[in-house]
Amino acid sequence: MANLKTIKSKIKSVSNLKKITRALEVVSTVKLQKLKDQADSLKSYLVDLMTIVSTVGQYHAIFADQKDIGSSKTLAVVFTSERGLCGGLNSKLLRKVSKDTKEKEVEYFVIGKKWMEYFKRVGATLVWSLNIWDNFSEADLLPLFTFFDTALASGAYGEVQLYFNYFKNSISQIPTSVELYPFRQESFEMFLSDIDVEMTPPELGNKDLMIEPSVDEYMIELRRQIRNFVISSALVQNKTGEHAARMIAMKNAKDNATEFAKSLKLSFNKARQWAITQEISEIVSAKIAIEN
Repeated sequence: MANLKTIKSKIKSVSNLKKITRALEVVSTVKLQKLKDQADSLKSYLVDLMTIVSTVGQYHAIFADQKDIGSSKTLAVVFTSERGLCGGLNSKLLRKVSKDTKEKEVEYFVIGKKWMEYFKRVGATLVWSLNIWDNFSEADLLPLFTFFDTALASGAYGEVQLYFNYFKNSISQIPTSVELYPFRQESFEMFLSDIDVEMTPPELGNKDLMIEPSVDEYMIELRRQIRNFVISSALVQNKTGEHAARMIAMKNAKDNATEFAKSLKLSFNKARQWAITQEISEIVSAKIAIEN
């Protein structure tokens, strides 16, 4: 029978583990709700932006007149988590990225500590990395925006793919990709469908519209705004999925710790009862021996 002191020590350790996982679950639950509100705000912004585009009648022009750079290299922008304890969130995205880029000449721009460590281990070409924590703003993504503009202006990449975990619901995070360059209508509309955004063309009536300073400058700014939105949305979706996955993982760990603690307490009670029974037997045996 196991030693009572050992079992008692295990019960204490499991109880402490239960408190830690419970605390992490609560923290992730609170952060998840905040990020869900932020994701809804981004969706509202996109609806307003695309309403303007539809009003002006330049929706299809967004995807036109994109020059062929001619480079064979692909830039993969990958969002991952800064911390662990979030189940298979990062590994599922890794499998998708590996599958999509298997036959390509790829360089990586990585956001998140977990994949920085991985790419350094495997010797992949890492052109830039960022750490973006939970209290983030769009300004934290400025290095990525600047790198993106500079790389395309210099013709460094013929294709740019963005990879992230899409938050579908609290128990489902889906590895997703969207093409940032060339910016194709099919890929963009699939992205809108993934994040549950529906565009309703406005009723214009008989209105005359004026674009200032020019249509060309308007299109440049519009593409920049949409690109920044897609990247910001990917960050929010990935952070939301991270906290949802961690919340579920910590809940499961807490439940397992609870069950394990019950099992240990049962073992402790059995061991204590066995020790008491053995002690009584020894006392009775000693008494009989003395009497005889």
